Amino acid sequence: GIQASGDLSTFPAIGDATAVANLIVLRREKETQKQGIKVLDSVQVSPDGKELTFRLKTEIEVQKPELLMEQYGVSQLFRITIAKATLNANDGNILAVFASALEQDFNNGVDGPALEDSVRSFQAANQEIARS
Repeated sequence: GIQASGDLSTFPAIGDATAVANLIVLRREKETQKQGIKVLDSVQVSPDGKELTFRLKTEIEVQKPELLMEQYGVSQLFRITIAKATLNANDGNILAVFASALEQDFNNGVDGPALEDSVRSFQAANQEIARS
């Protein structure tokens, strides 16, 4: 195997935050057959560089857009995913949590904030302490 070298202790040390977020999304969705249009935004790194948060908007393929328009008043569906990745486990792994909802549910004033609070609350246990 190839020996890892360099500083991998923070996201800025690993690389550009948007590029890292894209790699995390690719890893998560590697088994997905169909890839809709994806827009990655709100990429942020914590002041200590140990946490990366981002939002992803993905178009969902619709078989019958006319039926969707008739029933729900929209011709396209989008999924909003919010994510948080952390290096705080201090074991060399990135731990990530994702939460998703349909765009209209996410923006209803209840579901979006609840999902954001859930993702924000995610904390990795320090594995260096756990092993002692």
